Amino acid sequence: MKRLLLAMITLVCMASSITAFADALDEGYQAFKAKDYRKAADQLRPLAEKGNPYAQDALGFLYFGGLGVKQDFTEAARWRRKAVEQGYANAQNNLGESYFNGMGVSKSDTEAVKWYRKAAEQGHAGGQNNLGSMYLEGRGVTKDYDEAARWIRKAAEQGEIHALKNLGVLYRDGKGVPQDDNEAIRWLRKAAGQGYIPAYVVLGSLYEGGRGIPKDRTEAIKWYQGAAEQGDGVAADMLGRMHLQGDGVPKDYTEAVRWFRKAAEWGHPEVLNTLGWVYAKSREGVVEDQVESLKWLVLAANRGHKRATEIAEAYKKILAPEQIAKAQEDAQVWADTYWNDFYPLLGTIPKP
Repeated sequence: MKRLLLAMITLVCMASSITAFADALDEGYQAFKAKDYRKAADQLRPLAEKGNPYAQDALGFLYFGGLGVKQDFTEAARWRRKAVEQGYANAQNNLGESYFNGMGVSKSDTEAVKWYRKAAEQGHAGGQNNLGSMYLEGRGVTKDYDEAARWIRKAAEQGEIHALKNLGVLYRDGKGVPQDDNEAIRWLRKAAGQGYIPAYVVLGSLYEGGRGIPKDRTEAIKWYQGAAEQGDGVAADMLGRMHLQGDGVPKDYTEAVRWFRKAAEWGHPEVLNTLGWVYAKSREGVVEDQVESLKWLVLAANRGHKRATEIAEAYKKILAPEQIAKAQEDAQVWADTYWNDFYPLLGTIPKP
């Protein structure tokens, strides 16, 4: 009787402990969702230290993004590795991302593939898409479009947003699947329906070119604008060029400059060079400003644009020293504002 009572008490204590553990995990997740990252870190750390793989991976994610803790890629990789050692698929995928980007570990496509594969083989949609992308690009593995399509489709069938877009692009290009613009549009619309901005850009290009659908510049602009307004640099560049050339829209230098400035935040050298060209002389809606022109050329040259480098050097021979200094100072301010310490926040933490 005493043994039975002791067993019952033990079971009650275990159940209570498991419930408290689950509650703490959920509190950490809810704090993360509410963007109270410091609280999330405080809730998850004790659980991670006790060996919970979900908490370890989530804490690694917080360190990776500098959310609620000081950003530390090495510490992020350390916690991810602890979760990986327990076979946690989300951590395997995230550790693959660390190796892919060389953040906190030595950059290695081979190691990235290794961890993406482990996650993919457990059915992790992100790992499947990432592994497929490595086959598509031939990074860490031999390029193989069939294998790329196989893994990307597995992820797309789970609704993984990047894979939906990637599968659409494979159908557009006929890589690993039969070329089929209608199928491309079907998958791209699925991705766009979930708000995935790169899918907007591809859809815009299909409407612009009339592939799989009637050519429709108005519809193309709608998709480009939707992407550009949410910060996509490629779409902003395309809109800028359409306004610059009067291609499907009224020719409008002011609008062109507005979109080019948005695109410039992403550091595309050709966009930076174009802004330098626009400000080089007065145009309708744009006043000539040689200092502003030199500023953009300096930025383009910084990004390796050869022609911009040549023009910037020519400018320096005709402008006053104080004008050159002002242009260089403004270029530095821009670079510091938009380019320094920019790290992509990869992945997320799933619901426990």
